[in-house]
Amino acid sequence: MPRLGSKKSRNGCIQCKTRRVKCDENRPCGACTRYHVECSLLSYTAPLRQSTSSPQIHASTASANGSGNEARTPIRGLSASPSTADQDATYSHEKGATIPAALCEQWMRDLELMHHFTAHAYQTMPGLDSAKQIWGYSVPQEAFKFPFLMHSILAFSANHLAHLSPTKAAHYRLLSGTHYTAAVTGLNGALVDIGPSNCHAIFVAASMTVVNAFADARAYDPEVLIETFQLLRGMDYVLQKTTPMIEKGPFAAIIRQATDAPKPSPLLSSLLVDLQASACSPASDTTPEQVLRLQATDVLRKSLQYAIETSPYPAFRASMIWPISIEADFIEMLKLRTDSEVVVLFKHYCQLLDVAASEFWFMTNWKNLWRQL
Repeated sequence: MPRLGSKKSRNGCIQCKTRRVKCDENRPCGACTRYHVECSLLSYTAPLRQSTSSPQIHASTASANGSGNEARTPIRGLSASPSTADQDATYSHEKGATIPAALCEQWMRDLELMHHFTAHAYQTMPGLDSAKQIWGYSVPQEAFKFPFLMHSILAFSANHLAHLSPTKAAHYRLLSGTHYTAAVTGLNGALVDIGPSNCHAIFVAASMTVVNAFADARAYDPEVLIETFQLLRGMDYVLQKTTPMIEKGPFAAIIRQATDAPKPSPLLSSLLVDLQASACSPASDTTPEQVLRLQATDVLRKSLQYAIETSPYPAFRASMIWPISIEADFIEMLKLRTDSEVVVLFKHYCQLLDVAASEFWFMTNWKNLWRQL
């Protein structure tokens, strides 16, 4: 029902409808001119006058002066709430109203990415089979409440499409980078206040941020890998804050440990033996640098042993745990790589990436990195 004292009209611009203000229907309208925004009426195309002998079906029909009877068929969601009904009507097929082409293109790109995630990409996330349904259904549902999680999902999907379609990789990498930047920005803002209402979105988004960093690095070399360690170390803060709440919530299966982990591969078994031999107790005259190296060696050994016992993908899990657990000063030693024994330890870590690359597509480009050391 129109407001008293106003003439009912459906011909206002999209921008005024979104702000829920009256449009003067000029081209451009006065409101858009004041706010210095593009007015949708600039792309308005006047409909042809219809002959009464040739009736056609339209989303909305009205007389030339806007006072005739109208039969309108808006595109709405299945359960549009009163607060969103007017906004949903904005996207209906209205006489002469058009949606900017750039916005349509963005929607189509994002819909492609979301469709690919829910149809295919979610199945490639690490974790037990019991977590797959959470990744494919519950995580996207949670993302509708948290834009930073939605951006994380779309970035992951774009990276997966880039992996599957080499000829279009540049296109999908660009989409991934845009969503990744938005995801990190939003996630950093959310970390200020972690609680029961947002802990699940934060945990999942942080996990996907790490995966996306490995999938779409600006280069696949030791220096970039060490930079990625800093991101992983930030994940430790998220884990400490969210894990107790995640364990009691609907996403618990994502972090659930395997009860029947498979037997480790010969390569991992051999690597574990080498690490056990290298992680001897430091002598009394050991330098601080040697102490750091021995500690880092022992951490890698324990990380791999723990991962073998608790995960179907021990190489991947150990490769995530080690950078979080080593000392910051040892990371500086990795950057320099002037100590030959530090280089050997780094090679052992990169051999884990080799195994992980055979299990997860987003680790593929890190394969054989140890040969560069």
